Amino acid sequence: MDNGRIRKITATIYSNTMTTEQFQPIDSRTESLFREIRRRIFRLQSGGTLDSLKNVGADTASQIGASYVSLKQLASRYTPDEQVALMLWGTGQREEQIVACFLFPEDFNKEKITQFMPHCLNADVAGYVGSVYLYKHSRFLELVREWIASGDTFRQIAALTAAARHRIIYKKDSLLSQEEFREMTEQPYADRFVRLTAERYRL
Repeated sequence: MDNGRIRKITATIYSNTMTTEQFQPIDSRTESLFREIRRRIFRLQSGGTLDSLKNVGADTASQIGASYVSLKQLASRYTPDEQVALMLWGTGQREEQIVACFLFPEDFNKEKITQFMPHCLNADVAGYVGSVYLYKHSRFLELVREWIASGDTFRQIAALTAAARHRIIYKKDSLLSQEEFREMTEQPYADRFVRLTAERYRL
């Protein structure tokens, strides 16, 4: 994805609506950090073989992506950064979006979180939004309830995954009761991937 589209998605999320496209200035430090993370992600893909394959002109589109563990380790080298995370998310790539989940700040605006979900790559990444980020958000319960009721596939998957992770991590201190969690997993969801996610977490 070109930098123009990344900036467009980032600017759209920064605005208060999904239709207002006001470009945000990106400083050189942010741009440099974004490029550095992308280079490191690229080296993690296919066991570090993509660099050499690309140099000889081979098609790398079908190569194996970087593992979750390696992406988590990479993300741990950086502190949360809203703008860098949004730029990574805006690439629309699996690895970049997973790393972004680790780099979103804990106090990330509720409206912005909802706005970036339509740009989620797939159901797999939506699950990482829940298990890596959403489960510990300060407005976790509010977001999960809203996303479950939204009818949106990616938001529902993220909410179910966040709910399951939250209950595992916080146990007796969970903000979500066992009964409410059970009701979430037993709803007749319209989307097949959401139903499969719900079935995975049924008590």
